[in-house]
Formats: sequence, structure tokens, C-alpha cells
Amino acid sequence: MASPTTTTKPYSTLPPNASPSTIQPFTISISSQKLQDFQTLLRFSPLSPPSYENQEARKDQNLDLGVTRAWLAHAKDYWLNTYSWREQEAYLNSFPQFTASITDDDGRVVNVHFAALFSKKKDAVPIVRMHGWPCTFAEYFPVLEVLKKKYDEGDLPYHIILPSLPGWTFSSPPPLDRDWKYADSARIIHKLMLALGFGDNGYISHGGDIGAAIARHLAVTYPECKAVHLSFCHMPPPDDAEAIEATLTVKELKGVQRADEFTRTGDAYGRMHGTRTATIGHVLSSSPLAMLAWIGEKYLEWADPAHPIPLPTILTEVSLFWFTECAGTSLYTYREDYRWGVNQKGYLHNAEWLRIEKPFGYSYFPEELAAIPKAWAEKTGKFVWFRRHEEGGHYPALEMPEVIVGDVEDFVASVWK
Repeated sequence: MASPTTTTKPYSTLPPNASPSTIQPFTISISSQKLQDFQTLLRFSPLSPPSYENQEARKDQNLDLGVTRAWLAHAKDYWLNTYSWREQEAYLNSFPQFTASITDDDGRVVNVHFAALFSKKKDAVPIVRMHGWPCTFAEYFPVLEVLKKKYDEGDLPYHIILPSLPGWTFSSPPPLDRDWKYADSARIIHKLMLALGFGDNGYISHGGDIGAAIARHLAVTYPECKAVHLSFCHMPPPDDAEAIEATLTVKELKGVQRADEFTRTGDAYGRMHGTRTATIGHVLSSSPLAMLAWIGEKYLEWADPAHPIPLPTILTEVSLFWFTECAGTSLYTYREDYRWGVNQKGYLHNAEWLRIEKPFGYSYFPEELAAIPKAWAEKTGKFVWFRRHEEGGHYPALEMPEVIVGDVEDFVASVWK
């Protein structure tokens, strides 16, 4: 699946204090047999018959019951007859990628895949950005494109590291003999940053969705993580939510209502992930069309309608899940969300033990699944930077990459001295 060849790509020179013995260049190379098997499976995967629930007209009646048959039929045809995985593979490989052999606390070796833009600037700021589900490391590539156009590797002010979380794509899956949680992934990502030589001066964590929780864990747990920037700050209402409500703007109130609606009608997938993890893992691993329906729905519904995610982008993300067989191994975080964590007051993003006492920044996007207002989010840490955007949804790196670059640059300038 990969070849540990040397690389001369721009932005690929490891930082001077990195541990080269543990880090190898990486090239994505899906075998022709695997690609052929995928195309055969997809070709013979039947669509479900027309039903009341899967008709486009249901959306016109404000009754959204999931992916329509028409969209899935079009996407299947495009995937088979127009989309080129080899072209996308070449595009992905145009960015520097690596694997790092990380020794965990119990002595086991975890292979961590990551993409990166490394700067040759001596005082470049290390930033590790974590993805969520159903995204991969490639979600952030539009941001890398913006940075590459703005800076060459000699004056890029940052080292941007995009790890594949354990269980995702080309990173090792979690162990078979014990559970795995957010804190476990955070520990591995921290060890990766140390292997890259960022232990002395530290680094900044940055993330959305599941990656926001891991970014928070890094900031709370490890002194080397000096600050955190989030684009997602999901949390239950604070104790004084009713009093705060009177101070919220109309758009902020709509964001809170959107979060309530998501909890009521949109998070069945998460409950399935968290409570029947094995079952849904089997289902998604058995058919590329089933995986496309399950994941495609999230890209269709979670983006700002003003910034829809293009079908080829969706297909690349789903293809990465399919070819790396990570549909089942990437679901572990949902047990923390829906089995035990959800029963703890203020679990996960705003838990008392996850309060951030380091510089904390938050970018607010009104069409986010849970567009948490500033007055709520600032209760969860040492709030030093905030920007409210007038548009944007759950995938700002895909929807508005220039905006994310601006936010991250402004945040870093305000906290890194």
C-alpha cells in the first residue's frame, strides 16, 4: 500500500530536531487488484428500490429522511464512470507524507501516518491539526494549497502537521485486546510531535469535530502544547444558559436551535457508532455503496448550503475509508460520546477536567452542527481569541480554506511570542 521512498518534494525537509530513524517518507499506492475489486463491488451493489422516504420530494416538504435515491444513483454512476482514483491518488501524493513509528507507554509500536508542510524557517511555529469523522487527513489539503500559494518553504511561518488519527486510513488501528479513547489518541499524537522535535519550544493544537476534542486533550494534558484553536466546541448548555439566551444574537439563537435539532433528528448515526460499533463496522465494510450513503449524507447535510462539498471531494474521502479498510476501526470515540461520557455532566468538550488553562481560541461558524455561542464556549477555558463568521458549516477547511488560514494566522500571532 505504500513505499518508503525518499522524497524531494518542497516542504518535506524534516525539522532539525526530528528523529529521522522513526520517520519515513510515505507514498499512497493502492494496488490495481484492490482498485479492480472495488469497482466490481460498486458495479454490482444494488440501489434500494424507490420508496416514500428516499424521494427528493420529501425535502420539498421539509421532511428530510436521509440520502435520496436520485443522489445516490448519480454518485454511484459518477464514481464508476467519471471519477479517477489514480488522479486523486497522484494529487494526494503531491503533498509530503510520512509515517512515524511511535512507541506507546506499554511498549507497543503505533505507526502514525501524517501529511505535512515543513518550513525551513528557524522560528516556524509547529501546528498539529486533527481531523474528525467522516473526514481524513486530506480534509485540510485546501488549506495547505492556500499556504503553498502564500509562502515558499523558506518563509512559511509554520510547520503544519496533519496526522491520521489511530484507526484512520494509513495509521495503525487501535489494539484488539483493550478499549481506546480520546486520551489514547491524544497521547500518540503528542508523542508524534515530540518525535518531530517540538518538545523544547512546544506546539499549538488545532482541530474540528473529533479533532477538537483531541486538541483539547493535548492542551490540558501536555505542557508542550502551548495553545489550542478550535472550530468546533460542542457542549451541553451551561447552568446559566437561560440567562445567557437574552444576550444572544438572532443568528446565535439559530445556532443553538440547530444543535438541539441535530440532537433530536441528526445524531442517530453517532448513537449507532457508540452503541453498536461492531455491527455498523461490518455494514460499512461490506459495500462501497453503503459506505457512500452513510458518509455522503454527512457531507451533504453538515456543510453550509452556501458552500456545498463537491462530489469528487466526497468520493475521495470515502475512497480513502474504503481502500484502507478503516470504517470499523475509526469509530471508537463514539463510545465515549454515547455510552459512558454522555452520562457525565459536562462530558468531553467542556468537562471540568478538560477546562483549558492555556490560550484558547475559537472560530464560530453559524451553520456548524452545534454552533456554540461565544458566551457558552468561553466558560470552558482561558478564552483569548474569538472570531464570529457569518457563514460556514462543519467543514470550514473544505468550505472556506482562506478563512481558516486567516483565523489560524491571527490566533497564532496573538498567542505565540
